[in-house]
Amino acid sequence: MKSRSWLIALLFVTGASGYLNTKAQEPATPTESAPQQRQGGARGQGEGGPRPLFGKITSLTNGTLVLSRPDGQVVTVKLTEQTEFRKDGNKTTAADFKVGDMVMVRGEENADKSVTARMIGTRTSGPGGGPGGRPMGTLGKDYVAGEIKGIDAAKLTILRPDNVTQTIELNEETSLRKGRESITMADVHLGDHVMVRGAMQNEAFVPKNVMVMNEEQWKHIEEMGAQNGMPKPAGAATEAAPAKP
Repeated sequence: MKSRSWLIALLFVTGASGYLNTKAQEPATPTESAPQQRQGGARGQGEGGPRPLFGKITSLTNGTLVLSRPDGQVVTVKLTEQTEFRKDGNKTTAADFKVGDMVMVRGEENADKSVTARMIGTRTSGPGGGPGGRPMGTLGKDYVAGEIKGIDAAKLTILRPDNVTQTIELNEETSLRKGRESITMADVHLGDHVMVRGAMQNEAFVPKNVMVMNEEQWKHIEEMGAQNGMPKPAGAATEAAPAKP
């Protein structure tokens, strides 16, 4: 069950990041571009503006929701007529959100530390998801996630969140990505964090795609995993059976 909590976190963070990357490429309307550039410049955070918030809804009323972040901080989020709501990438309304939902909030911080939301999004399912968004995957068989501890030609040795190391071997059909960009093995390094989706074939895990995550994405995954009772990987690890050639 704990490994499923990590898969939920992985799918949520990677999906939310994909949505943000898509939005970043959309042209801004004339009425929006100037204010957003001024806000980004004033905060010293560049064209992307403030970083998104991730957390669980603990209270929801008309015009306001309270968000509990993985680090324990509580943030009040103000909703306006301009706030955009999305679920699984599709536009929706505030009525589709409820207490207990894990969400991502994009907006501007106010003087009282509250946030006025421009967009609130959540994911209820992902690849391989079942009814109600419950992932139907097993760590080590349907997906592998963790820190790269070894690189040997086309093989990656990964320390998983359950403190097991697993070696996988990439093939010609395995895709490598970092964000929205395709990369090669030369762009993969020791210490990188990855999420690998694949399937078991002939008693060996065969990777279909490898996503290299940035530090912020992995930090959010660790925080959400810890919130669901999953410990961070320790230095010691138990060897899993390596992939067959």
